[in-house]
Amino acid sequence: MERSAATVHHISSKHFTVCAAILGLLMGAAAIWGANKQALGLFHDDGIYTVVAKAVYQGDGYRIISLPTAPTQTKYPFLYSYLLSFLWWLTPVFPANIPFLKAFNAGLLVAIFFFAVGFYRRLFPGSTIASLVFAVLVCTNPILFTYTDYVVSDLLFVLLALVALFLATPSTRKMPFFGVVAGMACLTRLAAAPLVFAGAINSYLRRGWRGLVSFSAIVFLLVAPWFAWVFSNREASGLALLSYYSAYDFSSGRSQGVGELLVSHGTVVTSNVRHLFGSFEMLYLLPLMPWLLPFVVAFTALGMIVSFRREEIFSWAFFSFSVALLLLWPFHPSRYLAPLVPLLILFLFRGMSAAEVWVKEKVREFAFKHLLAKIVWIPAALILLLNGVWLSSYLLIRDEQTTRGLYGSRMPFGWDGFEESFAWIRQNTAPNATLGTAFDPMYFLYTGRQAIRPALHRSSTYFYPYGKAKPDVGSVADVKPELEKLNIDYLIIDPLDGYAEGKATIKLLDDLVRSYGERAEKVFTSSDGKHRIYALTRQ
Repeated sequence: MERSAATVHHISSKHFTVCAAILGLLMGAAAIWGANKQALGLFHDDGIYTVVAKAVYQGDGYRIISLPTAPTQTKYPFLYSYLLSFLWWLTPVFPANIPFLKAFNAGLLVAIFFFAVGFYRRLFPGSTIASLVFAVLVCTNPILFTYTDYVVSDLLFVLLALVALFLATPSTRKMPFFGVVAGMACLTRLAAAPLVFAGAINSYLRRGWRGLVSFSAIVFLLVAPWFAWVFSNREASGLALLSYYSAYDFSSGRSQGVGELLVSHGTVVTSNVRHLFGSFEMLYLLPLMPWLLPFVVAFTALGMIVSFRREEIFSWAFFSFSVALLLLWPFHPSRYLAPLVPLLILFLFRGMSAAEVWVKEKVREFAFKHLLAKIVWIPAALILLLNGVWLSSYLLIRDEQTTRGLYGSRMPFGWDGFEESFAWIRQNTAPNATLGTAFDPMYFLYTGRQAIRPALHRSSTYFYPYGKAKPDVGSVADVKPELEKLNIDYLIIDPLDGYAEGKATIKLLDDLVRSYGERAEKVFTSSDGKHRIYALTRQ
């Protein structure tokens, strides 16, 4: 007896669900297995999020307790750190809980995989293999996967953006959830503003003014309490070293007139265009196959044209506002590209799909037209291969003499030197000693000593103008008086290879040591010679 069509469909759907579940869990398992389970805080932001989560868990409030004055955290919205605080509650012993803290982002990657499958199938209901390949390409993308090793909010933001893309349908029943997701994204990162603008446009086009007001009200109810709390809890420390932790500063340390500001921002935009092109190459690992670039660009452009339709206005609005943010924001755009990865890969798939349809329609007499139509999907297969090669090297290369950085790059220093420095601080300093180090939240987590970065943070000088940037981290005259006010007891110099401001910061720290003269005594040097600790005598 032949099986009914419904039975066959049910079996096929069941097989698809099983395959999707296995692939998604494999993504998460790979992220957990490949995570560095010893190191946390090398990114700096990951240390800040973890410190604040610890403060919430301990009942100290939403504060950066690693800093000498333990100020309130008014720079980063609270959602991610609050979620992390539950992991501190489950596993409160550091650094033993590092695998659990990093497993959270691995779980977010699994969720991204499933929503990527759902998002693709919403647009292409009959797709099976293509949706799985799409989701695998999204999750193994270097720009996304690298954040599974850092306790930062990027993957939570990507997930919420993907959920919003999934919910952006004409269905009125999903509209309240749509507003909730946009509001949660804002409580994850302020870079979610494009999501809100796009959601407002989508809501207006779907339901008119009623939809716009409803969406805006939901977002406002979620976000307004955060901004009210920020304005009521922002503390004026009067110290430039602390201002980096409480707010963004784009002044480059100097006051600017309107004309000078416009000129400098023009440099930011033109430089970000060039940085963005480099990020696009990283998105598909094109430096490994340079000849693939024109095909990827052509298919992506075609996919963007095909996608330009009213029913996808949310996707296009989100993409457009996000690109505008990438170009205008005075910071390297690679980190802000993460939420656009699913859309960019979708454009590529759309372009290849449109090319396949065109070949089938226009080359009717050709005997091998079906084979020719499938050939247009070769770029996707090659990118999948490149992702596999990259992921293998990312997960399998183990070298104690180097440390893995963003996108799998290897920095020329090992973790052992940091461990030696932590041990010396724990054994030879008072519990209330204060430290000056570029890795301040990390030292707090591993030693319990409060610390601060002994340099000014002027990120707009790190990347601009393109290829000619001269990072400005302040001078001895700027920094030393503030270190004195904070009663810093030890100055720590660690390797900063791989950081845009690394050389400038090392130079500043060396200059600071010289400025103290006999008041700065070298009390520790790591076995590899790359870590130094100086005890500072107070006047």
